[in-house]
Amino acid sequence: MIEIHCEGHPSLKLRAKNRHAGNYLSKVRFSFGGSEFQSSLARDLLRVGQAAFLADRAFRRGGNLGQQTRRLTVVLPVEEPERWSGIRDRVVKFAEFASQDEWQFEFTPLRRRAPRRRREIDFTSQNASINLFSNGLDSLCGAAAAFKRGETPVFVSHSPPGIEYVQRKINDLQDALGFAKVEPHFVNVLFRASDRNARGKRSMFPETSRRTRPVLFLSMAGAAALELGVSKIFLNENGVLAINLPFKANQRGANSTRHAHPETLRRFESLLQALWPFDSQPVVRNPFSELTKAEEIRYLRQAAHLAERTITCEYAGQQMAMLRHWLKKRHGPSRQVRECGLCMPCVIRRSAMEIAGVPETAGHYVFDTRRVFNNPGAYRKAPLYRVVKNNPGDIYEFANMIGKMKPSEFVFSYLYDLSLLPCSPEDIGQSTRAAYSLYGRFARELIKYLRG
Repeated sequence: MIEIHCEGHPSLKLRAKNRHAGNYLSKVRFSFGGSEFQSSLARDLLRVGQAAFLADRAFRRGGNLGQQTRRLTVVLPVEEPERWSGIRDRVVKFAEFASQDEWQFEFTPLRRRAPRRRREIDFTSQNASINLFSNGLDSLCGAAAAFKRGETPVFVSHSPPGIEYVQRKINDLQDALGFAKVEPHFVNVLFRASDRNARGKRSMFPETSRRTRPVLFLSMAGAAALELGVSKIFLNENGVLAINLPFKANQRGANSTRHAHPETLRRFESLLQALWPFDSQPVVRNPFSELTKAEEIRYLRQAAHLAERTITCEYAGQQMAMLRHWLKKRHGPSRQVRECGLCMPCVIRRSAMEIAGVPETAGHYVFDTRRVFNNPGAYRKAPLYRVVKNNPGDIYEFANMIGKMKPSEFVFSYLYDLSLLPCSPEDIGQSTRAAYSLYGRFARELIKYLRG
């Protein structure tokens, strides 16, 4: 049972699902056999990531300035409580940077259990690497980069879409790139939280920002690394969205995600190093940290046609079903629609695909980005439209501003954000120059795309 406390709110007790009831479900599946981690450290790390994610979602963040930071305490049973208590500060620093809340963790004893054995594979002899894999374009490019580096990738994914889907996608990528002889491996974590309380009412997990997603997903990757003894972990994200300078004035603090920020990766790496039982040292890297999305697409080469099958949209779930229904009522095309086309990730994706010369099928997006850029009232009666209609104009203004900045102006405007990038004060000059160059290239790509 996980106990979660948030200042100013009633406490919660959450239970894993069994046949009768529970608040969350967690299952693991390996392509090489087995349905649970054998390492107690791996099981505990996954528990920590899941508990932080549940705590983040359980208490709504305040909407007013000064009310967005929450004080959260998680009381979590783990199999090695003394070890976790000794590195509590690293867990806290990791969670606090990711969600920008104040955290405390208390670890209580949990009875150890002996998992069922599975087929053993010597991953250390295969130059293996752990690669987080979503259904996104960055993940697909990251998989291509792993094959190009000559590694045997272990793809760690979250359900849905499920392990078979990921396997098919990777197999198609291998065939297109000519790496069919490489035998990748797959680890899938099914983790779902039910928002119904004991009375069946949908009242739990009201917070939608999900700033602790990197805590959850990196804990999955770290658990796989601890289980298999693989010291290299890659989280693949283009540098622009990894650094995530604010495109709009209100996109700061808790309104901004740090899912792939360099400091997020460093803090998780520090946590993993404190847990690491092997002779090697774990590293956590983003190979695309200095590339735009258009630049990373080049890794796909002759597999670029697979890019269209990825999903980048932040509204690809329930909202997309609503948009398809709206299109169908208007007798418009709805069968091929997969993404909205106007959320910030969609705008950046569409720009990157066009700059990289990768065509997309007509009807893939609900909204025409350029049409909205030139006529913000184009879809005024469409659902979701009022939320996303200003994005093309906002990001164009940002790109136009960046394109006109001198290096000194760039530093002055984003001094705090840039101070978080280097791993040491000595590296701040190099990291600032790299960020200035990265955002300058991104600005030129985006302006070129929106101007048509």
